Amino acid sequence: RRNHHTLRQKIIFRTMSHPLIRPVRRKTYDPLFGGHAMGIIFICVGLLLIGVNFYNQSQHQQLLDTGIKTEATVVRVIEDDSRSGRRSHTHYYPVVRFTDTAGQEQLIQMTISTGPGLKKGDSLSIVYAPGNPEKMDLVHPQHTSGTLILSIVGGICALVGLGIIGANIHQSR
Repeated sequence: RRNHHTLRQKIIFRTMSHPLIRPVRRKTYDPLFGGHAMGIIFICVGLLLIGVNFYNQSQHQQLLDTGIKTEATVVRVIEDDSRSGRRSHTHYYPVVRFTDTAGQEQLIQMTISTGPGLKKGDSLSIVYAPGNPEKMDLVHPQHTSGTLILSIVGGICALVGLGIIGANIHQSR
């Protein structure tokens, strides 16, 4: 039987079989550190979203635990139209009136949008910080669905990041 290898192939076979010369495995260069950087970015974004949500929830819970609960009356609702791209959004910020523990009447615009359902004269259960009535929130906030969505998106981002890193580790083996 004839050997059909070229001279170059014969030289490569001989050098690879030499005891002092080992074949060199070439690793492909990945500018993103083996693809791990993208996974790390996703994990960081996910953890940041979860952290922001946790911070907001703990601040609300602390206000509920230490704050003063009272009833407030909606005096007016401020409509704020904003545009993002082609979409137009209307946010509704109620201005509420309540009496604090010192007997002072407070008139405060809420910093969260409550939706179009509130009207002048509606009653709201609020909680405010002792000595700082401007730091207030609803007792039963309507924005809990937003915080739930923030946690879900954060968790998905973290899982995608772990998946990217896991796939890159599996692929490099």
